[in-house]
Amino acid sequence: MTITRTRVADDTWVFTSALYAEVNAGLVVSQEGGILIDTLPFPSETKQIIDFAKQHCPAGIRFLINTISHADHVYGSCLFPEAELIAHERARDLLVRYGRRALEEAREHTNELLKVEIRLPKIVFNEGSVIRLGDKTVHVMHAPGPGPDVCVVHVREEKVLFASDLMMPVPVIASPFADIDKFKQSLHSLHEFNLETIVQGHGDILLRGEVTPSIEESIKYLDDIQFLVNRLIAEGSTKKELLSNDIEQFGRNRIPLGGLVQNFHQANLLFLWEKAVAGGG
Repeated sequence: MTITRTRVADDTWVFTSALYAEVNAGLVVSQEGGILIDTLPFPSETKQIIDFAKQHCPAGIRFLINTISHADHVYGSCLFPEAELIAHERARDLLVRYGRRALEEAREHTNELLKVEIRLPKIVFNEGSVIRLGDKTVHVMHAPGPGPDVCVVHVREEKVLFASDLMMPVPVIASPFADIDKFKQSLHSLHEFNLETIVQGHGDILLRGEVTPSIEESIKYLDDIQFLVNRLIAEGSTKKELLSNDIEQFGRNRIPLGGLVQNFHQANLLFLWEKAVAGGG
């Protein structure tokens, strides 16, 4: 199946998976080579990126950034053995702890993953890193919240931000590694950039007029569901009453990602509920 390719600036492209939750990867091209931001989950899709890069980036892919340790962002990394692989130190830790075991389980259900191998980053950072390649300056910055390993990638000259899973059609916090307070702090920090485009971890690309409102809407969503859960628990409500609060009541559309956003929303509510009941906030 053919991936979707979108040009978001003169030398920057976005590749969107047709097979898994509209996950996005990106390519920044300079005279001295390319910088790839994430890969797609299935080799057949990542190979389409390779074919495109051979035509438009003859100097080859010099750097590959893993913005998060999730399988859908990293499984194609093994197809770029010559590229310097960069990630946050926590991403490397999580890949060491869980990556190979998760891949073995995934292979049982998906034959296409039999040739995939977990590639560990050799270049890791704590707060951030800067890549200067040709006429391009790329800032990689830690942005925890969805997980402790998340980073965002700012292509300075193009005013494009690859936001990884920090920005999605609905924020996802239903993970034992998520931190809702850090999530909101990281979202607030995006206002510091003069951006024309945000590439979400999954789903549509946000253009200039959508950037600031989308950041604010994500923060508000997290505030609102946190308030809702705390209120319902205080009132002695049930989980059934909790889940009756549809995603559209929070100003979000249920259509993106093939309707997965409603599932993510319900998982968020249950995660916050269980955490609050257990005394974790």
